[in-house]
Amino acid sequence: MNEAHKVRELLTRLPELHGLQKLPVMNELLDLADDADQDEIGKSFINSGLKPIFDVCKLGDFKEENSESEHILLRRKALKVISLLIEEDLLQSSLVEQGVLPIILRIIYHSPPTTERRSAVRSLWFITENAILRDEVIKLIDGRKEWDDAKINILSNPVSVEEKDWFLAILKFLGFIPFTPASGTVFYDNLEDFPFVKDLEAKYSVIKQEFQFLFDKLVAWPEKYLCQKGWDVFGLYAFQNKLDHNCKLCPETSKALENVPGMVTAMFSCLQPKTHIKPHTGYYQYSEKILRCHLAIKVPSGCVLKVNGIERTWQEGKCMIFDDTFYHEAWNKSNELRVVLMIDFMYSRSDKCMKPNQSLGSKDDICLLYTSDAADEEDSVDL
Repeated sequence: MNEAHKVRELLTRLPELHGLQKLPVMNELLDLADDADQDEIGKSFINSGLKPIFDVCKLGDFKEENSESEHILLRRKALKVISLLIEEDLLQSSLVEQGVLPIILRIIYHSPPTTERRSAVRSLWFITENAILRDEVIKLIDGRKEWDDAKINILSNPVSVEEKDWFLAILKFLGFIPFTPASGTVFYDNLEDFPFVKDLEAKYSVIKQEFQFLFDKLVAWPEKYLCQKGWDVFGLYAFQNKLDHNCKLCPETSKALENVPGMVTAMFSCLQPKTHIKPHTGYYQYSEKILRCHLAIKVPSGCVLKVNGIERTWQEGKCMIFDDTFYHEAWNKSNELRVVLMIDFMYSRSDKCMKPNQSLGSKDDICLLYTSDAADEEDSVDL
């Protein structure tokens, strides 16, 4: 029996067992959940239905403090399974759809300061980190006295420093704690200072038309810690290296890019429906020297760019210029594709000096901005 089939078999057996008979099955499910990053195992948990695990989370009196009681032992196992599944970004929406949020909130509301509550807070932290799911959390907690009471209890009597930090992060994600912005210019709204913008916007229609033939040539952005799935790109220039094959497929777009002074990197950047790019900064010793321009190609409602706490949306055919040394994230809550032409260009400013640990990635991570022919051969452009 392969592991995916084993997940289904164990979830089917679990409701038939009573008391501590469930414990060996929970232990096996816990071992399997530890491998939920393997696509087939994660899908098997979701497709089999998680109600049996949710039911274990509801066992007994939540205020009970005997750490060796049958119900607490089982609940801890079930919560650990849920926590491991929630860590996988691609499973989070399905978990919320199947009803994980009321389970987590019930534990946060009613459990004393134990490892159970700590585990539930950690799970909620993973969910609220996902901008696509934050509205679902707010719907359930808005105006609830239990939430206000839990907030006081957790912040005044945390199980650990980590639990308090996770809960403070949850409050920030949900907008209950004001964001403290870094200093400096975030968005460059006086676009007359950038003459190339007028030319780009004038060529919007032809650029959009050329993009229509590139859908089957998109490649996934390689930095999976920012977005496991749903951020796809078509590279044109990568750190001053022209991707000749790709540029030949959209010659008018390529010509327009050549008229951008100091242009170093350019690509079509696409966000699939219900996709979130996590907060991050640009690359160390690169982003201090550039500004980023987005020419909006296709923007359905529900798409947002958030930079240094400021939320903006795109307007099709118009450019937006911002400084990506600030923490920024983007999301697409719609059911349609969002597309922008992303351009990095050299720009000197004396007030920027990123710290080595401020960047989440390395320029080497973008080795997948290669031509479609190379993609088939798994050869990347030499950056």
